[in-house]
Amino acid sequence: MPVELPVALVARYRAVDREKVGSALVDTPRHLDALAEDIARHGIRTPLRLGFCEDFGTLDGNHRIAVALRLGLRSVPVDVVWEPRSPRPGHAQPMRAADFAVHAAVAGK
Repeated sequence: MPVELPVALVARYRAVDREKVGSALVDTPRHLDALAEDIARHGIRTPLRLGFCEDFGTLDGNHRIAVALRLGLRSVPVDVVWEPRSPRPGHAQPMRAADFAVHAAVAGK
C-alpha cells in the first residue's frame, strides 16, 4: 500500500537527476515535459518504489521525482520496501538516520 512521503526526502535517494542527466531509453526532455503535463492533470498514478535497509536506500522513479520537483509537489505516493543489505546496488544512496525512522515506520519494521 503506497504512503505519501515528502518529495525532498524521496529525492535524496534518486540515482540520477533526470533534469540534468538523460536516459538512453527515452528522449528525456520531451518525456519529462509530457510526464509533467500528465502529472499536473492527473497526479502520480504509479507510486514510486523506495527500497531501503539500515545502510542504504534505492529509488525507482527518477523521472517521476524529477517532475515532482519541477511542479513543486510537497509529497509523492511511494511503495516502501525493505531490502536486504547484500547485494548493495551500485546506485544505492547512504541511508540517513532520520529517514530510516520514517521508512521503518511506514514499512512496519
